[in-house]
Amino acid sequence: MDRSVPGPSPVKSVVQTRTVLGFGLLLGAVLAIGLGWWVVSDRQNRLQAAERQSQALAVGVERAIGLELRNLERALRGIASDAARLSAAAPDQAPAPIGDLIADVASRHHELESIVLVDARGQALTSGRGDPDFARWNASAGASEPGHLRLGPLQWLEDGRPVLPLVLPLSVQGDSAPRWLLARLDARALQALIDGLDSGRDGTLGVVGPNGQLLVRSLGGKPSREGIGMRIAMPGPGELDPRPQASVSQRTSEVDGLRRVVAARVLPDYPLRVWAGLSTEQVLLPWHRFVAIAALLYVLYWAMLLVLLRVVRRADRDQRRMLEQLQRNSEHLHLAQHTGKVGAWAMEQGGRQVVWGADVGQMFGLGQAQPASLLAFIRHVHVRDRRMLAQRFISAWRARGAFSCEFRLVTQDGAERWAVARGGVVAGAGGGLRMTGTLVDISERMEAQSRLSDAERQFRLIFDRNPLPFWVHDARTRRFLEVNRAATLQYGFSREEFLTMQLADICPAGLPGGSGVVQGLAAGFEDSHVSQHRRKDGSTLQARVYVSDIRFGGHEAKLVLSEDISERLEYEKELAYRARHDQTTGLINVQTLSDRLDQGQHPGYQVLYLQLRGLQPIRDALGRQTADDVLRTLAARLQLWAQQFGLAAHQPDEDFVLAVLHAERLQPAIEAAIEAVREPVGDGDGSMQRLEARFGLAGDEGGGLRAENIIDNAALAAHALDSSAFEISRYDGALARRYSERLRMAGRLRTALEHGEFDLHFQPIVRTLDGSVAALEALVRWPQRDGTQIAPADFIPLCEDIGLIVPLGNWILRRAAQAQAWLRRQGCGDLPVAVNVSTLQVLQADLPSELEQACAQAGISPRALHMELTESVMMHRPEQSMAAMQRLRDAGVCISLDDFGTGFSSMSYLRHLPLSSIKLDRTFVRDVDRDPRNASICKSLLMLGHSLGLEMIAEGVERPEELEWLRRHGCEQVQGFLLGRALPLELALQRVRGVALG
Repeated sequence: MDRSVPGPSPVKSVVQTRTVLGFGLLLGAVLAIGLGWWVVSDRQNRLQAAERQSQALAVGVERAIGLELRNLERALRGIASDAARLSAAAPDQAPAPIGDLIADVASRHHELESIVLVDARGQALTSGRGDPDFARWNASAGASEPGHLRLGPLQWLEDGRPVLPLVLPLSVQGDSAPRWLLARLDARALQALIDGLDSGRDGTLGVVGPNGQLLVRSLGGKPSREGIGMRIAMPGPGELDPRPQASVSQRTSEVDGLRRVVAARVLPDYPLRVWAGLSTEQVLLPWHRFVAIAALLYVLYWAMLLVLLRVVRRADRDQRRMLEQLQRNSEHLHLAQHTGKVGAWAMEQGGRQVVWGADVGQMFGLGQAQPASLLAFIRHVHVRDRRMLAQRFISAWRARGAFSCEFRLVTQDGAERWAVARGGVVAGAGGGLRMTGTLVDISERMEAQSRLSDAERQFRLIFDRNPLPFWVHDARTRRFLEVNRAATLQYGFSREEFLTMQLADICPAGLPGGSGVVQGLAAGFEDSHVSQHRRKDGSTLQARVYVSDIRFGGHEAKLVLSEDISERLEYEKELAYRARHDQTTGLINVQTLSDRLDQGQHPGYQVLYLQLRGLQPIRDALGRQTADDVLRTLAARLQLWAQQFGLAAHQPDEDFVLAVLHAERLQPAIEAAIEAVREPVGDGDGSMQRLEARFGLAGDEGGGLRAENIIDNAALAAHALDSSAFEISRYDGALARRYSERLRMAGRLRTALEHGEFDLHFQPIVRTLDGSVAALEALVRWPQRDGTQIAPADFIPLCEDIGLIVPLGNWILRRAAQAQAWLRRQGCGDLPVAVNVSTLQVLQADLPSELEQACAQAGISPRALHMELTESVMMHRPEQSMAAMQRLRDAGVCISLDDFGTGFSSMSYLRHLPLSSIKLDRTFVRDVDRDPRNASICKSLLMLGHSLGLEMIAEGVERPEELEWLRRHGCEQVQGFLLGRALPLELALQRVRGVALG
């Protein structure tokens, strides 16, 4: 039956086109407004961000320069203060000590080109050059005020270096002639403060002096001499709002003419101005790109709208053509059904007759097309299928739904044919219902399915019950013939998909066939190997496959078992990696490094053992994670080093082993390794951590050594170093012997401490006024069985290295307390005992508590013991040291500063230390009566100590002339061989009772 298919309405097509066009225009307008707002906002945001960044840079430069000037002012004030005290104490001798003070400060502040004491005309009063223009520019700087630092105009040295004069008035009581400290600050020090700051391309940082001169300038993070000394017009201190946001503007540079976003700041304490400028062009460069992209997107939108309109119109035309094609296909379908012997049937609702076409009668031997009763048709159905057919037929009628059923028909000659009937309920003529459909002969398909079922039953037990993937493929074509469920799960293909595939679909490289001619499974698998397979989703796996020859369906085939070993291989790879690498740093471990070096490919290599210092304090203070981050950063640098020079390995926890594979590159390799460690490392919180290292170097000089032995030698060379700075020690035989002796002595020290083999000797400290003994100093001794003694200088540093100094110091405290108790019983209870205390004892132990316990056990007051500490105690954790010293002082303990003048010597700390006395080091006392330099130093130190209200003790007095000089210059107490050597307590007491100064 022909049915006409109506085409689309032309009016509807025009309406759809106009709707798309109107919506596109509206959306285009909204898009234009949105993009315009976005472009304007983005420009403002970028300028505001540049303002904030320039303000932050200006603040950073202001703080850095302010800190530098305050440090220098503090140093100059220290000179002025000390000079004032020296001049007050000894006016006629003041210039020489002041010159020494100036030289000492200048040596510690390398950023100062010179420091000189000048008069009002700028003439130098101490060594150094004056300034002939001093009076002119100093007068313009303002009135003289004590302690007020002034800045002069930029000056140029003969070698072309610019310097900035710094002036501090020197006020001395009773001095009518004004004097000034004139220091010249090397402008390169200011330049170093702004170099490296990220101001971007064409960004600039600068500092302007009090008279508007440009002092230093950086361009793009690098120093620039352009415009140095030029007068720059910038807002004055009164014009500049102190708020950061009020000091930002866009200006055109007077130096290079570029326009920048500039933030200016005025130092609060000094007449300097700083600025930070970001190039406006560079700031807006991403914005210009953004504008171009926005414009391109807008143009692209309109182009896509035009394309959409063309697509809509083309779709209308295509729809008409498709409907016409559908009508033609309907005719072709009718012809195809006739050719394919697909018959039709129909039955009216309530009727008892079935009508089928001629094709049905020919296919199934049911006679010509004619109406037949339903019962007559049922009689042609196989008796086992009649009930099923009737139930489905009745159910379809009742449900007014589709009907489908496969059943067997018996032809008139008794043959069985398989058919599938499909149909549905439709409206019939006159408004009634009818069921109509098709009847298709599927006998050949059912026969194929039967054969397939037989094949499935043959291998069902083998395949489906095996947890490993199995398949069978044709030996010649390699097409899959059968797979089990495990294979479908492992590879993701369904069974039906597998049976349409070849082996190359999952294994592109193919699989080798079996080598034997054994038939069946009983003979086992002749071949196995590992290959890479591909799953349906594209992922791959490593499979170990076992292959055996079989016959399948009359063909030569291969039976394959596939075992997924991907996880096992990955686990093995991971184990192999872990065995060769350190998990924290990712570097190879020392064993792997040794194995590679022992391969002999790089004869003459050198091993550099890097012993890191400074990581443990980071771990203690900031946590293990931060320390590991710092360690990984350093490891990454050493990995880059290895790419250039050789190999790098990590030796947990804090050591690295570096192998220089080419001996001719040893020196640059060492320098690069030192630089890698010396460069500060970020800890992830914005702070920079500095590390130190000791380096041991070793090689196979004699030949025949394994890499493991060479590494041990390099480690020994590193361990043998006493300092913690960047020092390198090369291994030799003598070093090994010394280190072995050191280790043996360390073991003996532990045994000696456990068995009480140490002893205390006591040396008198005598008053110069009346020759009486002021105290006894307890000195530790280590006697040997042969009657000799090991000097403290040989074993005290070793005790500090191996961690015995604290228990040894506590033992000395207890023995000293017991000695003072014995002195009391002998009638010398007012004679205190002085004890030397190690810096580590102050920092690592609770020294005040240990002292209280020792005194309590001995039954004496803490006042009966004096503590002697070296200046180095204030170089490490000064707050902790100060607190411990204050607790001792509160307990009534007298504290002396030992070896004064050889260590820290900070005037600022010295003023606040709870000291009772200061001990002059023997190096200054030696030949003080005939060495003018030592005499000058001793005079200055004695004056300094007396000005602080402290008693002065000189040690190492060995000649009567030295004693007389010290007595004449006011030194209260002395000690040394001249006055008595260190003796056991009983002998020392006898010596005390007989001491008298000549």
